[in-house]
Amino acid sequence: MAKILSDKEKSLIIADYKTGQYSQRELAKKHNVSIGTVNKLTKDIETSNEHIVNAQKSVLIANATLPNDEMNAIMNAATNKFRREGLINNNAELIASKIPTMLEQIDSPSDLKTLAEANDRLAITLKVAERHAPKSDTNVAIQNNNLVTTGDAVSDAIKRKFNT
Repeated sequence: MAKILSDKEKSLIIADYKTGQYSQRELAKKHNVSIGTVNKLTKDIETSNEHIVNAQKSVLIANATLPNDEMNAIMNAATNKFRREGLINNNAELIASKIPTMLEQIDSPSDLKTLAEANDRLAITLKVAERHAPKSDTNVAIQNNNLVTTGDAVSDAIKRKFNT
């Protein structure tokens, strides 16, 4: 009779698999299940945490080999960097949430261009767009007093606002 796994047991197998450190055979042996069970649980799942395992290994090596003062300085710098990046992303998300309201209040194409550029910078900050996206996707230009835009939700709202 096949062993019925609890949700917790399934979660542990998947977590181990995501580390990229175990073969399916090793996971089956470690968790006392069949290779087929491991195969079914891990189908279409990527080993997405392998880089974290490697980073943690580097921290453990540094902790074992560096003087305490250096290790403390590294940990403080990493903590501060994490905190600052979190603040930047939180602020960017707050600003992004205000863009639709600001869009309704804009009266001039130049203000609209500024807002569209700000929206593009926010998308880069929040990592929802690449830094070097094609110009046809990101530019809002004013040519002969006509607004020229490309196709996302902001562009569609801009077009409706200025009847272009």
